[in-house]
Amino acid sequence: MPSAAHLVQMGPSNITPENFGGDPTTAGWKIMHFWPDVPAPLVPEYVPPEIVRVYLQAERNFPMEGNEDAAGTMYRKALDIALKKIDASLTGMLGAKIKKLAASGKLTTDLAEWSDHIRDLGNDATHEETPLTRKELEELRGFTEMVLRYLFTFPNMIKKRRGEKLPCEA
Repeated sequence: MPSAAHLVQMGPSNITPENFGGDPTTAGWKIMHFWPDVPAPLVPEYVPPEIVRVYLQAERNFPMEGNEDAAGTMYRKALDIALKKIDASLTGMLGAKIKKLAASGKLTTDLAEWSDHIRDLGNDATHEETPLTRKELEELRGFTEMVLRYLFTFPNMIKKRRGEKLPCEA
C-alpha cells in the first residue's frame, strides 16, 4: 500500500530524507503528517479495563499485514477474559463457555451458533502453523466486537438511560 509522510528537520543532521533508511524520528526529523491515516482502534464502550488492555493489543495488530496471528490470539484472549468477567464459574474451552452463557440467557443463541466457526479461527490463530487469512481475522474481530457490545456496551447503555450508576462510575 502506498504511503507518504510530511517530515520536518528538527535540528542539525547530515541525514536527508533520501538516505535515512530507517526511523526518521531517531535522525532528527519529526513526522508532521502521515498518509493514509492509521485507523484508530475500535473499542466498544463500557468494556472493563482488563479486557480493553488485551483487546487493544489485537486492534493495534489488526491493520498490519503479517500480524494476523498476533491479532487473532489477542481477540480470542479478550473473549475468554470477557466471558470469565460475566460468569467467573465458567470453566473449560471457549466454545463450552459460550454455550453455557447462551443457555443461561446471557448471550444470544445466534452468537452461540456463530461461535462454533469463530472458536476454530481463534484456536487456529493460537495453536496452528497455518496463519489466519485477513478474511478470517475480520470475522474473528467482528465476532469479538459483537460479544463485547452484547455483554458490556448494551447493558450499560440501558443502565445509563435509566439513570442507574454504571460500573465504571462505582
